[in-house]
Amino acid sequence: MKKILFSALLLAGSTLTGNNANAQIADGTISQDWTATDINGNSHNLYSLLDDGYTVVIDLNATWCGPCWNYHTSGALEDLWENHGPAGQPGVSATTTDDVYVFMIESQGSNTIDQLNGIQGSTGNSYADNTAGNWVTGTNFPIIDDASIADLYELTYFPTIFTVCPNRQATLTGQSSATEHYSFVGTCTSANGTNNGGLLSYDGETSSCNAIDVVVTLQNLGTEPLTAATIEVFDGATSLASTDWTGNLSTYGVDQITVGQVTPSAATNYSIEITTTDDNMSDNTVSQTLSPANTSVGLDVTVEIETDAYGSETTWELRGSTGTLLASGGPYNDLSAVGTTVQTPVHVLLTTPFDCTTFTIDDSYSDGMDAGYGAGNYAVKDHDGNVLVSGGDFGDSESGKFTAGNNVSISENAIDGLGVYPNPFSTTATVKFNNNTGADAIIEVMNMLGQVVYTENAGDASGMQNVTIDGSSFDAGIYMVNVKTGAVITSKRIVLTK
Repeated sequence: MKKILFSALLLAGSTLTGNNANAQIADGTISQDWTATDINGNSHNLYSLLDDGYTVVIDLNATWCGPCWNYHTSGALEDLWENHGPAGQPGVSATTTDDVYVFMIESQGSNTIDQLNGIQGSTGNSYADNTAGNWVTGTNFPIIDDASIADLYELTYFPTIFTVCPNRQATLTGQSSATEHYSFVGTCTSANGTNNGGLLSYDGETSSCNAIDVVVTLQNLGTEPLTAATIEVFDGATSLASTDWTGNLSTYGVDQITVGQVTPSAATNYSIEITTTDDNMSDNTVSQTLSPANTSVGLDVTVEIETDAYGSETTWELRGSTGTLLASGGPYNDLSAVGTTVQTPVHVLLTTPFDCTTFTIDDSYSDGMDAGYGAGNYAVKDHDGNVLVSGGDFGDSESGKFTAGNNVSISENAIDGLGVYPNPFSTTATVKFNNNTGADAIIEVMNMLGQVVYTENAGDASGMQNVTIDGSSFDAGIYMVNVKTGAVITSKRIVLTK
């Protein structure tokens, strides 16, 4: 079911510049094709209209939705249809630019033709029965009653207005005026020349513990089939990777290409370019900043979650490089109004030093945690409070990677020779280490939940130290011994048996 709790509040005044809730498909996504019949029995196919050179504006709404009705009766789309719609169609001016098609899509599956005609239902279900008015009278552009079209755009609130350019890219353009809509039409990309490959977007990871696969979407923006292109990755003037693509793309056809790998040592802006000559070199380049993953200090991390009003949609996982599940959380409770809930932080003790750890957060409704129902967010932090991954404004899922456990000393003369024996142990164990830092050595023992079960200040004595840990009150299991000196932490994994 579409979200209806706060629809009137959410979209009452969005415009081309202000409607970026990131709840639907991302701007620039290639729209799926659809064919549908309007309420007058006429069939329409999206790709056929795009191939004929039309830009298609799609108003996804529901008969009961007040903001939808307000935008409908503003006349913006009727004005767009009259002055720019298809020549010869009802309500279209004789002086039309003939380059825009407009559709109203009734997207609440339970609504009927009666509601479109302003007739209230009688089942007692307010959203199935209600209508804000007569949507048909005075509307010259096609009206389609088909909720499945909204599903293609991952609709999460009403009204949502998309504009689909001839090259099939969809953009959320919102409740804009006719002038604003037509200004956007002027920015659309169309076929240009016969041999013309273009790069639409960067689609790979932007941060990784290891080498990053550089992935882009190639589109044929020429009028003849595209069969070959060389694509390269540049750091400044230096080519780092390339691929010679071959295929057979018809006009506006797309293919996702892995160009090669790069391993950034710091945040670096790379240029990905089609280097073979074609009829329009201006669309041959995309750029993307790629970064190495953050590195945690210590093996203990904290997952902080602040959910929006729909906490039941949020779940998360923390996994090691081999896919081992280290921790998970959610779903959480919902609120009855717009707002957020700070969930109890989860402390996690990671088991493998220097492992590449992935945090993944999911939203079952595909609108993330910050789509108008409260500014939800998340963060994974190390024990010093450094943020390893964070976010909140996403669609159905978002992932971030970090290197777990930067446990080596940051100075040449720090903790070394750390050992724990016996290991495994049953009651007591001796922690042995050499302290050359001049700082107090704090010994902590943490369980697999990230809870500190033992702590002792061993002082600042230099040289080899031996500290006895009494584990008689510990539960059997895996623990981590951390020796902290200032900002430095050195760790050792131990096992307690009983």
